[in-house]
Amino acid sequence: MPVLTSTVVEIVAKDLHRSLEFYRLLGLEVPEPRGPHVEVALPGGNKLAFDTEEVIAGMHPGWAPPTSAGRVAIAFGLAAPAEVDELYERLTAAGHQGTLKPFDAPWGQRYATVEDPDGTSVDLFAALPS
Repeated sequence: MPVLTSTVVEIVAKDLHRSLEFYRLLGLEVPEPRGPHVEVALPGGNKLAFDTEEVIAGMHPGWAPPTSAGRVAIAFGLAAPAEVDELYERLTAAGHQGTLKPFDAPWGQRYATVEDPDGTSVDLFAALPS
């Protein structure tokens, strides 16, 4: 059986620079683009990639960009429950849609959800003290 060696989650951005700014606000070290494709290392060794619709369409003839938000969520763990609230406030203050205000979830986490500029659901979580 083949062995998977890495994972890349790719976001097709309508506005690459706005998307990159969102993920910088989130705390990721996002490099300046040197073209229409950008990759970011994630904790744990995976990657988050960004491409423009034009790049994807050029590589895959017949491909059309999604017309609505995807059904994918990206979740980022934080070190402390207060950091969930702080990051949620920073992102929503910058104009990003908060879809689930921070709350203490019954599964033992402080949890919140915001949307990136392309409508991708971004969950923020941290373990609650036991």
